[in-house]
Amino acid sequence: MNFIKTIILSTILLLSISAFAQSNKLKETLPDGNRMINLQDPEFADTSFEDILELYKGKVVYLDFWASWCRPCKNEMPYSARIKEQFKDKDVVFVYISSDRNKSAWQNGVTQLNIKGENYLTSAKVWKEYNALFDVKYIPRYILIDKEGNVVDPNAKRPSNPAIVTDIENLL
Repeated sequence: MNFIKTIILSTILLLSISAFAQSNKLKETLPDGNRMINLQDPEFADTSFEDILELYKGKVVYLDFWASWCRPCKNEMPYSARIKEQFKDKDVVFVYISSDRNKSAWQNGVTQLNIKGENYLTSAKVWKEYNALFDVKYIPRYILIDKEGNVVDPNAKRPSNPAIVTDIENLL
């Protein structure tokens, strides 16, 4: 009987360590301050869209759904960089979620467009979850979330629209 208890406790401990390691891996940033997470990697198979949003509780979140092949998405990136600079020392985070299917296309897009910060390559699981919530039929698509995690604008203005700055400021 003690043997079975030991096996059960060991299994629970290993599962806890695995979950802790995954959550810590999700929180890692690169030396230049960027986060590049490929949610298609097996180590992130259990990561949910909610797990990603949970990382940013207490901050205003400006979600940017994009892809490296999307011309309108790429055209918005310089505007996004300028807005991000305006909110540099504020409780605002810009989260870029790419729907690219190819890891190298995503990485090259992030590099070529100089997208700094929170970058994710979506998995099929996360894609299904955010589409169930927001029905992202087209990109670019932007969503504004307040510090408590409430979706304030599921169709937020593009970075090229100067009014987005006021929308973000109103949530600080």
